[in-house]
Amino acid sequence: MEQYVKPDNSLLYYKCDDVDFAQGNGQLFTEFENGFATRQINIINNDMYISSSLKDWNENIGFLLYDGHIDSLDLSDSTPITSVEFESKWKEAILVDTNKPQISYLKGDASLPLEENTLIIHVVNILGLWGKGFVLSLSKQFPFAKKEYLKWSEDKETFRLGEVQFVCVGQQKTIFIANMLAQKGVRKNYKDSTTYIDYDALRLCLKKVARFSLKNRLSIQMPKIGSGLAGGDWGEIEKIINEELIYYKIKCSIFEL
Repeated sequence: MEQYVKPDNSLLYYKCDDVDFAQGNGQLFTEFENGFATRQINIINNDMYISSSLKDWNENIGFLLYDGHIDSLDLSDSTPITSVEFESKWKEAILVDTNKPQISYLKGDASLPLEENTLIIHVVNILGLWGKGFVLSLSKQFPFAKKEYLKWSEDKETFRLGEVQFVCVGQQKTIFIANMLAQKGVRKNYKDSTTYIDYDALRLCLKKVARFSLKNRLSIQMPKIGSGLAGGDWGEIEKIINEELIYYKIKCSIFEL
């Protein structure tokens, strides 16, 4: 059923210093959001393995992310930790990760979902205009995304730079659209060289996209956001994507026509 989805956040962090893995004992650091594991750090024999996907598996560890609710776990041997402690360990682990996360560049139409559990993200403007560029293809596939954006544009309290509207458009599959409000205007004509993308707003949007993707266990796909009609520099945008999405080991595909 198509619907607008309001994001919710509730994060908990735990550490266990004595965990039985497939090939011995080790340490486990887990981030939970709304009771479900979203990121996990597995340490055995001084080797560190990190994951935010239920598909990740290693012969020494087994599956790298817990699939289940926190209420089903015995946490008596675990210690609650702060987000700062977890993030510090995650940063340490990602530096030595042998399976470095990276952006996948593909040819094709980003509005066509690659997988059953997908979040399609794109940039929308603050003017409430939907009619050029990628949105033409997107609204052809998912007209409900346009309808919800236009309705959102009338809400003066929430329709502001840095906000994201998550819209469920999948019926048989789990497909979401993220309308990211990070564009200050629209190009007037082909001679207009103004930069309309707001990089700070884009970063805020991608932070929210990352949490939504982790919580709902979605891969992300997009066009080359912000670099077309918004006039942004792709090198700068790619840097932000790496810092706000790839950092979390979220599968991320970027489509070029």
